Amino acid sequence: MSKDFTVYLAELREKLNSIAPVSSEKDIAYGHQFTVVRGNEKAVLTAYDGKKGRRLVWGGATGSLQSALQEAVEGKPVSFLAEEDTVWQGMWAGSDESGKGDFFGPLVVAAVIVDDTTAAKLQAAGVKDCKLLSDKKILQLEDVIKDTVVEASVLELKPHIYNMRYAQVKAEGDNLNQLLGYGHVAALSQVLAKHGECKGALIDQFTKSNAVLRSLQEKFPAMIFKQQPKAESDLAVAAASVLARARFLRAMDELAVLAGEEELPKGGGEQATACAQRIAERLGKDALKNFVKLHFANYSRLS
Repeated sequence: MSKDFTVYLAELREKLNSIAPVSSEKDIAYGHQFTVVRGNEKAVLTAYDGKKGRRLVWGGATGSLQSALQEAVEGKPVSFLAEEDTVWQGMWAGSDESGKGDFFGPLVVAAVIVDDTTAAKLQAAGVKDCKLLSDKKILQLEDVIKDTVVEASVLELKPHIYNMRYAQVKAEGDNLNQLLGYGHVAALSQVLAKHGECKGALIDQFTKSNAVLRSLQEKFPAMIFKQQPKAESDLAVAAASVLARARFLRAMDELAVLAGEEELPKGGGEQATACAQRIAERLGKDALKNFVKLHFANYSRLS
């Protein structure tokens, strides 16, 4: 690490500490990373010193802490968009899914369009990545998001439809990512078709394939599409993640009633397998196609 970069890091450290104490830091390849925690908020700043020059990348959930830190470091508030090099301005879309890792329940994909004003309202309402929120808060935010965003679409593949579609893509030599891709394209297409002024969309990355981006680019050649890991730091993607999870939670409640269970377990652990075994014994194993994703290993463990 060059002496100049060390001095630069010391200046960054001082600016960060002026807002909240740096809780940890470490050297990484071609740079250095700071982590700042204040209450329930966490922000990560990575400073790179590479062949293309120095570059700052912000991580963590967009919020008041990150906004204040970026203003202190760069003299400007944090953008609602997830990456510095994103060129969308004014209006953009985001999509995310829920249920892909749950043995019980549907697969849900949601997409929303926001603009600068609605994004600010969502942030003020406490919208963030659904994984950082309780189920109760997710359900409370569902109507807030629907009433605030420019446009929203929520698509649900109920278990029996999911199982049929999964069997089809499997027979064609594809996998779950193909099914997820169809969902993201469909949900985004519904909202983007209504708003030609939208500049593009950000997708929470679930595969390294660019098939989703290519499909969307063919449908909307004037727009820009990007996918990236942990895209929920963007307000549009975060709002989509909450809408998708809210629909998933409501569907799980409905399925629990049909299955004669007080509650259906989330995830794919032993509790989920045991619950499916009870339902199979009560309603017949064939009935499980209406409640679970049959390609999960849990299903193969049932008697």
